[in-house]
Amino acid sequence: MSPIVYSVDIEATGVDYRNDRIIQLAVLKVNGQEVEAWDNLCYTDIEIPPIVAEITGITNAKLEEAYWPDETDAFMALQEGNRPESVFLSHGNRLDLAMLANEGLEIVMKKVDTDKCARALLPDAPSYKLGDLIERYGLGVRAEAVAEKIGKADIEAHDALSDAIWHYALFTLLMERVDGDVEALVRLTAEPMLLEKITFGKFKGRSFEEVFTKEPGALVWMYANMTDDWEDLEYTLRHWLEKKPFFWTQAQEEKKKVTIF
Repeated sequence: MSPIVYSVDIEATGVDYRNDRIIQLAVLKVNGQEVEAWDNLCYTDIEIPPIVAEITGITNAKLEEAYWPDETDAFMALQEGNRPESVFLSHGNRLDLAMLANEGLEIVMKKVDTDKCARALLPDAPSYKLGDLIERYGLGVRAEAVAEKIGKADIEAHDALSDAIWHYALFTLLMERVDGDVEALVRLTAEPMLLEKITFGKFKGRSFEEVFTKEPGALVWMYANMTDDWEDLEYTLRHWLEKKPFFWTQAQEEKKKVTIF
């Protein structure tokens, strides 16, 4: 019997998982042939940055009549389904899980990260951005079939429910690549992954290898300050820093100083 899948997407005030908050939560529940969806804007007292408002179309004014995240139908549906035998699905689980934890919901479901699984199972992909994967593997038809079941006419990027539908369409392809073994996807999600490019800060877009070759001290700083709750980053930085024992030792010493304070 196939597990119940909860495909989730979140729009937030930013990507600082400690301080930013949810402003839209979408949940797509797939139980066999039955599909349900919840999509709610969420109130926040944090000022939404202009770049986020431009991308998502969500402003503080639009949230004045919205409920707090944990009061929304989407949150309560996810909370009700939060059981170990179900599957939590998103594209880049780390931020979504942290944002939900900020609202008091620790996910105990099996976790499948379509980003990590795609990197392992779709090595010929030119990009692992969600929209690019949908286009590259012709998954639009699958997404439209799901959207039709919940009466959604348009699927568009940076809309939480649209992205949740895309997550599920990609999930169906990944399931085919593992012969329907969802536990294989769960294992791939749990395994640490060697990251290729930096996605934050002044080195954004450059490879870890390039920065390590030219400015290894930058990786020392990242290891000391950014790896507490980011397993893939810790794994990647350790991979490179251990190639030069001096910098690996320095990184561990700096980490201890940060932990003490």
